[in-house]
Amino acid sequence: MAKRKLSHHQKKRIQGTQDAINSDSQNHLKGLVISHHGGKIVVESSDGSLHICAVKSNIGTIVCGDTAVYEPIKETEYRVLAIQPRHNLLQRIDGFGHLKSVAANLSQLLICLAVKPAPNLFLLDQYLLSAEQQNIDVAIVLNKADILPEGLADPFGLKAIYEPLGYKVLLASVMTVDGMEPLRSLLDNNTSVLSGVSGVGKSSITKALLPEIDVKICEISEANEEGRHTTRTSRLYHLPNNGHLIDTPGVRGFNPVLDDKIPVSAGFREINRLSAHCRFANCRHINEPKCAVVEAKLKNDITDSRYQHYLRLVEKL
Repeated sequence: MAKRKLSHHQKKRIQGTQDAINSDSQNHLKGLVISHHGGKIVVESSDGSLHICAVKSNIGTIVCGDTAVYEPIKETEYRVLAIQPRHNLLQRIDGFGHLKSVAANLSQLLICLAVKPAPNLFLLDQYLLSAEQQNIDVAIVLNKADILPEGLADPFGLKAIYEPLGYKVLLASVMTVDGMEPLRSLLDNNTSVLSGVSGVGKSSITKALLPEIDVKICEISEANEEGRHTTRTSRLYHLPNNGHLIDTPGVRGFNPVLDDKIPVSAGFREINRLSAHCRFANCRHINEPKCAVVEAKLKNDITDSRYQHYLRLVEKL
């Protein structure tokens, strides 16, 4: 069940609880949050051992990638007391309007798409918006490239649209292993989250990257060509070369958390770049006079799909 939104008073109480924890106490330990397990948190200590921890009240949401402060309460029992300050936090709004936290302290977001079901570019742009607001690098991975018609180098125009903006676009196939080595290289020295809708093959990619790990693979529903939610909870895996990969449950959509203090244009690299040349500093790039973004759109210097997606998100905010 999705958690309800916290009130201002609850947020202050949680922060007070966090601030009161002295992580230098002799009995306090620090560890990396690996996953949730039956309502408890799995924390990995500095020596690699795993501890299943209960959670003290008034801590707030805990996600993979968090650094937890925890303590032993019995010989083999532990309790999380606080979460260390985060560098960033990837979040989304679920279909019921509830805030859902995905993962924390990320350096890279791998947005997994597939040839089938065909990519939803509005969904992709919403992921990119969240990544830009949280200062997370992005790579776009198009999986199931083995079912593409021979000679088709840029299906759906992903490379034409997104590579000029500075985003990496990789075509990959778990079946033929094409593109898997460049993908592995991207994971080196990064904490990456692998995210995308159900059925695009995230668990298959995780299994290919970590063949020794038992990752359940699901069949695609022939009725709707979308996968069932194979991954029930997020899980952090360690990779060679100081890499960490967080596999997340599949979703039907990704509604970004829009910060009203940050303009939507900041999440669209080409629009953000051009906005410096607009007549008005608070230009919304819709119908304002001497808007550099609108002028660029009229000249086809901005991809129509990107601009239309920008307008949809401005309207939503």
